[in-house]
Amino acid sequence: MSKTWYYRLLFSYMPVFFLMISFLFFIFFQMLTERAQQDTAHIYASVNNQIVQSVEQPLQSIDHMMVTIQTRNSNSSEFNMLDYFDQEGPPSVFFTFQMTKEFNNMRQLYQSIHSIYLVRERDGYVLSSNTVSPMEQFSDRAFVEELQQDNYSYHWTNERRFKEFQASREEPVVSLARKYLTSRGESGLMIINVRTSSLEGLVSQKMDQTTSYVTITGKDHEPIFATEKGEAASRRAISTVVSDYTGWTYESGLEKGSGFTILQTFSNVWIMLAVIVAILGLLSIVYMTHRNYRPLRALISKLDKISQASGEQSEAERNEFHYIESTVDSLVQRFNLFKSQSDLNSGYRKKSIFLEVMSGSRSLAAAEWDTEMERHGFAGSFSKAVVIVISVDKYSDVLSRYREQDMILFRFIIQNMYMELVQKYSLSSWSEWMNDKEMCGFVYVQEEHAELLMDNLLKLSESAHQWIRSNLPFTVTIGIGQMTDSVAQLKTSYKKAMEAVNFRLVFGNNRTIGYWETETGATFELYNQLEQIRSLIYAFRLMEPEWRLKYGSLFEQFRQNKLKREDMVNLLNYFVFYLFEHVQGTILNDEMIDTNKAIMKDVIDQFETLEDVQEEILGVMEKLEYALEQKTGKGGVAEIAVKMKQYIDENVSNPDLSLIHLSQQFDIPSKNVSSLFKEQFDIKFIDFLIHRRVELAKQLLQEKDLSVQEIGRAVGYLNPVSFNRVFKRVVGMPPGDYRKEKLG
Repeated sequence: MSKTWYYRLLFSYMPVFFLMISFLFFIFFQMLTERAQQDTAHIYASVNNQIVQSVEQPLQSIDHMMVTIQTRNSNSSEFNMLDYFDQEGPPSVFFTFQMTKEFNNMRQLYQSIHSIYLVRERDGYVLSSNTVSPMEQFSDRAFVEELQQDNYSYHWTNERRFKEFQASREEPVVSLARKYLTSRGESGLMIINVRTSSLEGLVSQKMDQTTSYVTITGKDHEPIFATEKGEAASRRAISTVVSDYTGWTYESGLEKGSGFTILQTFSNVWIMLAVIVAILGLLSIVYMTHRNYRPLRALISKLDKISQASGEQSEAERNEFHYIESTVDSLVQRFNLFKSQSDLNSGYRKKSIFLEVMSGSRSLAAAEWDTEMERHGFAGSFSKAVVIVISVDKYSDVLSRYREQDMILFRFIIQNMYMELVQKYSLSSWSEWMNDKEMCGFVYVQEEHAELLMDNLLKLSESAHQWIRSNLPFTVTIGIGQMTDSVAQLKTSYKKAMEAVNFRLVFGNNRTIGYWETETGATFELYNQLEQIRSLIYAFRLMEPEWRLKYGSLFEQFRQNKLKREDMVNLLNYFVFYLFEHVQGTILNDEMIDTNKAIMKDVIDQFETLEDVQEEILGVMEKLEYALEQKTGKGGVAEIAVKMKQYIDENVSNPDLSLIHLSQQFDIPSKNVSSLFKEQFDIKFIDFLIHRRVELAKQLLQEKDLSVQEIGRAVGYLNPVSFNRVFKRVVGMPPGDYRKEKLG
């Protein structure tokens, strides 16, 4: 087969290729020119800074010399020119000689100095190296009077013309005047004139003036001097620096007509050439495309004629994309068919059906439910069923410690663990996550296993708790709903299971709660609860020993009455309001009241279990109690706290060691022991005791051949379960595993 079309396309676009290469070539030269301009700007900025340093270094040295002369000790035995300001009339010949000698020394030290003279304002006498004359006869009188009117400017002046005598030739100088005050409060002027030619020589040493220029302008844009006297229109400024010392402006750049400015002008030519090449390339592409499109259009026309959809559109609507459009329409139709079939079998439908049935928003007949279960791979019918809910404890805290990706993995692990336990205990289940923190399981059995459903479900729940405690960094609460034998009652079982989970407020986290445990106990009477709260606050306010008993009794009543969360929150808010109403202002300061009230409000808004809120509020009340004790003037707490710490160290294995025990031992009310210990050692008594006992247990596990239960009793834990739980919480592993790890 001949490749005529291939070569035709290849050579058609070859000129376009060379045009684009030329375009890139011109762009490269433009970028190179811009980079050269940037480098030139950096160089001129550096040279300009060097010129500033070269010009102003001698000026600063002269300024420093003048300051040194003014601060010279007048009591020194050496000649002091400043004595001139304390004299009257013309100075003596000897003093004039000494002053002339001093002026000459200064000019020898700084070659750029043209002249120096002193002006005594009291009588208007002027003393220079060449003359002593009254102000009226001094040739620079106008400059001195201008300084006196301007209240003595201490900055270097612009370029000015100076001559010492009327017959002298004027020379361009810049001047610095310093005011001097005598011990009698009279003032005078020290004026130094510097040749601008010497400064111009310093600039010439730093700058090649054949192609470059430097200008220095002072105040009001008056020029100090210019190295080249060319017209401003023929110059291109590159760097401008304003001196912080003199306030002069230093500007440097290129004289137009230099090689670099020509290169800059030529850079515009590069841009024009690049634009022309781009336009030519665009026109070439349009022409080549138009010429090569004709055979392609003929091919599309033939495909269009044989297309199945060719008769579906009018001639005006049909175009070269008709074949592609008809193909896409066919794919869309097949996709819609696939989507409708996928919806029937997708996981989304599976979860949607499950959520709707459990929430009661959709009712399914038994046959429909069996069909849905079989579609998703479950046994169709059931004899007895129970809905359980697994809820992550303290989910907000867990979510703050782990990323969302980690939580997705945790949910996957929990669901897989649950399904393994379902198979282990000969149960069947369909489970779905209802939300991010709660998983719902529909557990069912056939007729022959109906009587074992609840027993096996409790075993599954206990095994799930043990596995999660051992393998995951959080715990769960499992709620069990009532048993049912119909699909219509699943929503009731789910509701009971959710109510059971919510009752962890009373029963605590990390446990299984059955619906039978949520039945309301004694009749809840709001008035009795409010009376109990008021009695508790009154006892606390009077610092009566039994306030803690009343506090514990109040929360015990909450547990017995199995209050709903909203009722409990209302009572606790009333508790906080009544508490701070009785301690505010008269005893504790407002800052302490507001801080602790805010803490209690946060605890009430966020607590998950009754045990949590009881402990947190008790901690705040103990702080308030301690503050009240301090207000009453009781002392010696530091010494008592140290003795208590020593006693704990000596009796750490005593199982009766507690706040009450310490209270009896040291004859201190139990209400003060915990706060006193925390205040002195910045650690809770119970945390300190646990730490000491765990450290002793670790030592015994490594040194003594005793059982774990015996070691627990030896460190003060009569209940081995409590010992194991405390040890694992502190160390991170059970005592037995710790011994194996340490002893190998």
